[in-house]
Amino acid sequence: MAKFANIADPWMVLVFLVFGLIGLKQFINVTNTEITSFGDIWTLAKTQIWKGGEPLPGQVKFTFWHVTFFAWFCNMAMHVGMSDLSVFRFAKRSWYAVASGAGMYVGHFMAWLCASILYAYQLHLDPTDTNVLPGPLAYRAAGLTGLLCVIIAGWTTANPTIYRAGLAFQAVAPKWSRFTVTLITGAIATIAGMFPAIAMKLLGFVAFYGMLLMPMGAVIFVDFWLIKKFGLQSNYAQISKKRFNLAAGLTWFITLGACWWLVWTGRIEIYFVSLPGWFFAAALYIVLSFLYQKKLKAN
Repeated sequence: MAKFANIADPWMVLVFLVFGLIGLKQFINVTNTEITSFGDIWTLAKTQIWKGGEPLPGQVKFTFWHVTFFAWFCNMAMHVGMSDLSVFRFAKRSWYAVASGAGMYVGHFMAWLCASILYAYQLHLDPTDTNVLPGPLAYRAAGLTGLLCVIIAGWTTANPTIYRAGLAFQAVAPKWSRFTVTLITGAIATIAGMFPAIAMKLLGFVAFYGMLLMPMGAVIFVDFWLIKKFGLQSNYAQISKKRFNLAAGLTWFITLGACWWLVWTGRIEIYFVSLPGWFFAAALYIVLSFLYQKKLKAN
């Protein structure tokens, strides 16, 4: 996988950039805009590309803050929490994590901007065509090269997620091989992705499962990076030979209950609740760990 990434990543970055340049050129042509300076491009972007508008029926209007919170949580889950902890445990140097940060600047900043240009151009040509289909968008912009890039990009993004999910399933069924659990996990995810009802509701689905898993992400982060600084034991369930860490479990359920109540009562949107919820879960886990570990030591 690492050897393949060394070959595919530079190529995919260039294709992502080409998406944006082609989309920009298409906008210039269709609007007959004369570009003589960067200011002309900025004006085109504000008036034709990212001009905003009313949301689709039943959908929430995304603002700058929706995008910021959503992007923050995507990166938090993937690159501060379980995903990078699973992959980078094999790294020989700590600074190798710079690769993750650099990759996300390209993948979650430049690529998102370029993709939005392609979608904005689709809406400009036909405002009723609101389908978000990465394959056709990429194919119209860069032909087979664009389509191949989308397929490989999706595969390389899914790989570390399937890998960490396989590790989690293996912890539940330790007699199963890593190959078997990873294969089963990948098959389930692939089948689920074939249904438009799931694939086309990605934003809402990610927001929901993000809120659902966020407390445990905070627990893992605190347990790995911070818990020892408070004089507490990391990996306490394993060391104490307990099958259930009560501090982690209560943190998960209490935080999830509080966040669900905030969303259910309309006090905060589901897209925003995971950020304050994460810090609440982190603090709660430290407090509960003090009480839990102290009680077990006393016994």
